[in-house]
Amino acid sequence: MGKKVKQAAMMELELCDFKTIKVYQPKVGYRFSFEPFFLANLDIQKHCKVAADIGSGCGIISILLAKKTSIEKIYAVENNLEYIDILNENIRINNVNNIFVTHSIENLPNNFLDLVVSNPPYYTKSSFRLSKKYETQKFESIPLLEIIKNIRRKIKHNATLRLSFHTTRLFELLNILDTNKFGVKTIQLVYGNKNKISKVCIVEAKYNSKTYITIEKPIFLEEYKLY
Repeated sequence: MGKKVKQAAMMELELCDFKTIKVYQPKVGYRFSFEPFFLANLDIQKHCKVAADIGSGCGIISILLAKKTSIEKIYAVENNLEYIDILNENIRINNVNNIFVTHSIENLPNNFLDLVVSNPPYYTKSSFRLSKKYETQKFESIPLLEIIKNIRRKIKHNATLRLSFHTTRLFELLNILDTNKFGVKTIQLVYGNKNKISKVCIVEAKYNSKTYITIEKPIFLEEYKLY
């Protein structure tokens, strides 16, 4: 799938070569997994012209959306300067011209976005032991409530929010979405295989819309070839 190719600042990178895109990501540290591929696999309505990828990292979700959809403008929001360098390089090598990088969602106008997609940090240091096993995992640095409040200001009426999250915190996520006037529409559980429990789910909600939840067919990773 990938081979080591270069360094960005002090990060050693490898190039992951998929069927339709190529993406640099750190060889060690936070690395994307399966979530971006399922988050970007959605039906885009004609009115969906402007999207944001919150916590873009190396930009894989933004690039997948640029390649797979007709969205006119995609804002890749990332505050880590090292990842911004990687993100810009990934935009270049994939030859996409509708992705715009910004370090903060506050740089976007209010009531502006038709779609927000995010694969946010969902581990909390109080819940997971800090060990070598977890030291490169996605630990939450900004509280989930703050992330959703920031998105709420920037998203249009009836616009879509699509995100992945840990199933152990699903109740918390649903409460925060409801408090901030997001109506949950679908929940899709992700399993490694049929003998394992689900640790990740994909949740889709609409702003200023009533909650009416459909539990979609589960995803079994063993049945997918993502790479």
